[in-house]
Amino acid sequence: MNFKIPLFIALRYWRSKSGDKFGRLVTNLASLGIVLGVMALVIVLSVMNGLENTQKRNLLSTLPHAIVTPNERPWDVPKSLPAPNFIDKAVVINRANVIIQSQQGINAGQLIGVQSNSDDPLLAEITNLSDYLPNNQYNVVIGSRLAQQLNLNIGDKIRLMITENSQYTPFGRVPVQRLFTISEIYYSQSEASEYILFANLSDVGRLLRLEETTAQGLRLFLADPFQVTELAQYFPENNWQINDWREQKGEFFQAVRMEKNMMSLLISLIIIVAISNIVTSLSLMVVDKQGEIAILQTQGLTKSQVMQIFVAQGAIVGVIGALLGGGLGLLIAQHLSEILNFINPLGVVLPTEVAYSQVVIVLLSSMALSLLCTLYPAYRAAKIEPAEALRYE
Repeated sequence: MNFKIPLFIALRYWRSKSGDKFGRLVTNLASLGIVLGVMALVIVLSVMNGLENTQKRNLLSTLPHAIVTPNERPWDVPKSLPAPNFIDKAVVINRANVIIQSQQGINAGQLIGVQSNSDDPLLAEITNLSDYLPNNQYNVVIGSRLAQQLNLNIGDKIRLMITENSQYTPFGRVPVQRLFTISEIYYSQSEASEYILFANLSDVGRLLRLEETTAQGLRLFLADPFQVTELAQYFPENNWQINDWREQKGEFFQAVRMEKNMMSLLISLIIIVAISNIVTSLSLMVVDKQGEIAILQTQGLTKSQVMQIFVAQGAIVGVIGALLGGGLGLLIAQHLSEILNFINPLGVVLPTEVAYSQVVIVLLSSMALSLLCTLYPAYRAAKIEPAEALRYE
């Protein structure tokens, strides 16, 4: 009997088959509710994490995560730049919004100056990019979707008009324009291939009337796109202007985050309702065990030890329920695709990613609420006076 007296008595009460069947039923329902609630919350959080990370990889893999431009222009490209450890790659950039005119139609796009295929994920499959985009040749690489829309092929010429830059002519102010030759087509299923064009960095700079040693800014690719909020520490606002992926895709990820929070809130309410049943079950037990509590007090049990008995018993229910629910939730989340294929063999796949920090927070919160709910019944038990309880025994 190495247990302390309150914990030992609490374990005896928990394992005993109480004569109050209704109280026992309420306790079992509370335990089952905690198990199911914690399990559901772990599964939902894992699925939402998987969805968020999958969309982050699919939607943001072809976008620069941030574009920083200096407030002072033209900007002489320095030999060294701020390089936080979360930045995978920093690429010098010249870019311009253009009107694309061909014999088959007209479209809007964005012209980006590059030096190698590693400068942009869309060019990853094109080797020897310098052969397709030599300096001072005004060649251009376009996307497969844009080529399909305008019925363009390699070797065709297109006219690019830069609306941001203009020149004065006898006919008035007209945008800078230039004929470009399509030297290659990159293939991508992303919407970026509908409007993104690539040319030699120096050619784009000349169209923008920039010197060879100057550029517009930097394109940054981060290890985690959600770390763009930390860029302001390295690129001060008074010297740099930061445009990041949130301008294009921020609303989508905000909607995913809001849905995740709402689902977590709804399931958390189920856990709270289940935990609140602990108050009912312990209150019924206090009424059922009044005589025993009074006898224990007459034998030397203090009021604080009486409180500890019921706190320990409620904690046992909450801790076992939370641990069992967390274990089942982790097990199901890690094999959710196999379970869905067994139920529905149509190949439905739900991406899941378990964040163990979230699981720990869920478990600790459930246990803390379980302890909190035991305080009132424990206080009522400690207020029992032996003389009153044993008067009619």
